[in-house]
Amino acid sequence: MLRAPLWIALLLTVALHAGVARGTADLRVCGTRYLDRHAGVLPRPSTRPSTASQLPDTIVVGTELDFLVAGDMYLRSGTCQYVGEHCYIFVDTAQWHGNGGPVGQAHVDELGELFDRSTPADPERGMYSLLTEAFGTPAPVDGDERIFIFVVRLVDPRLVGFFDPRVATWPDPALRRDVVYLNADRLISEPYMVHGTLAHEFQHLIHHAFNPHEELWINEGLSGYAEALTGFPEVDPTMVPAFLAQPDLDLTAWSWPPSAAHYGATYLFAAYLAERFGTELIRALVAEPATGTAGVNAALRRTGWVADFDGVWADWIVANYASDDDLYGYAALRGRSIQTQSSPSPPFASASWQVMRRWGSRGVVIPVGHLSDDPLWVHFDGDVEVRFRVMTYAMRGLSGQVTPMELDAVSKGSMQLDPADSVAVIVGRMSQPLQPSRPGGGFRLAAESQPITAVLVETGEVAARVPLLGPAYPNPFNAATVVPVWLPAAATVRLSVANILGQEVALLLHGGLPQGAHHAMWDGSDRHGQALASGLYVIRLQTGDQAYLRKVMLVR
Repeated sequence: MLRAPLWIALLLTVALHAGVARGTADLRVCGTRYLDRHAGVLPRPSTRPSTASQLPDTIVVGTELDFLVAGDMYLRSGTCQYVGEHCYIFVDTAQWHGNGGPVGQAHVDELGELFDRSTPADPERGMYSLLTEAFGTPAPVDGDERIFIFVVRLVDPRLVGFFDPRVATWPDPALRRDVVYLNADRLISEPYMVHGTLAHEFQHLIHHAFNPHEELWINEGLSGYAEALTGFPEVDPTMVPAFLAQPDLDLTAWSWPPSAAHYGATYLFAAYLAERFGTELIRALVAEPATGTAGVNAALRRTGWVADFDGVWADWIVANYASDDDLYGYAALRGRSIQTQSSPSPPFASASWQVMRRWGSRGVVIPVGHLSDDPLWVHFDGDVEVRFRVMTYAMRGLSGQVTPMELDAVSKGSMQLDPADSVAVIVGRMSQPLQPSRPGGGFRLAAESQPITAVLVETGEVAARVPLLGPAYPNPFNAATVVPVWLPAAATVRLSVANILGQEVALLLHGGLPQGAHHAMWDGSDRHGQALASGLYVIRLQTGDQAYLRKVMLVR
């Protein structure tokens, strides 16, 4: 029985550590799953005598070493053409221009400059500095702090580069190295793609040193973020648009081979984590022994955040809709947003949709049109076997407001929204189907517009319409939180913040405001601009002799 050629095994093997075969939306493949299924794909080298020396005391330009290359039956000989502060660059002897190959000194020097000293993101810092600051500094497997970059002709021309963790743990210490492989042919024809892949693969190398068992979606998402961090955002330009076109995608479970949309989703999620929580969280996530969502939760706790994966994911799926919102959106979206669907114009009794996958989402826009001056009731009725997270995003003028909908035990909920110019309902799914044969995830929306009704007091007289102090968002918060206020008529208001002792520590609004929706932002500082300590605070809205309270949690 004939076996498949070894280079086919390589195409599947090198992936996670994924350089990535690129060119179409689904050419990007990850090898972790393949490695789990197929042991021993990387052959041991032949006993044929080596032509290059091993483990010299000092590596200088001109030093020759042998390298393991996934899919090759024999060792490859490489010659050092660059010695930098943080890297050695070796070129396959057959690929060097002096031997008739395509790689010249200018290509090598450009790689060395990029890795050691200057990137498009920061002309004063190289990839090594930026990425070790973001992800951590790996302990060397070969006793040398420098990273090996081996420029070699790979067996499949579509491959751009890869990190192979088995070389880092090879039984023979003479062949054990921290090495990133780059395709010599692609370096000449597509340098931008190869340079971005170097950042991508170096993140894999770092991550493997800290946690070799990390789940694929986290590892690949952070490698996508590494590309952007060094100034090579979206080296694969298809991945983010592919995800935004199909947000009903399981963030944590990849198909085989993984699609461009999976890469886009995990890159955006990693970029969102970094922007919202800082690189301290990213470093903690890489170093965290727990993997996947458990690792995200542990890293959040370690860095002092009270948020968890469920809540961060819910905020992220809203952010993927509200991309132009300075408060809720994030930079990696670059103004793009998820593809949404429209409901009938209110009032409507029932319209149906479905979220097929766990950690997937769907956005439904309700066209309020001429009804924008009246509050809108939105009703949700979801599959009872599925856990949903439902948020509304209402825009009035230039201000948007996110409000979570509380669901009961049978996935039903209703909420009244303030008058708005536009309303979107973002529905996320948080659970797998109870029965694999029945994926579930269906939900129905209904909406009706109602004029604001008066409130009867005990004397039977009609009271003035009641002001509304909405829930602050985000809550808990670190940098800032937005406090929504809706006034049924012009009024003099005082919006303040008190500590748990009832002492007023900040004043957000004081004076006359017209009828309608208003938003105040609190950045966690006191009335003198000094940052307050972490803890529970109370937002207080005073209108006339009436007061309304909301609790918020500040986390430093």
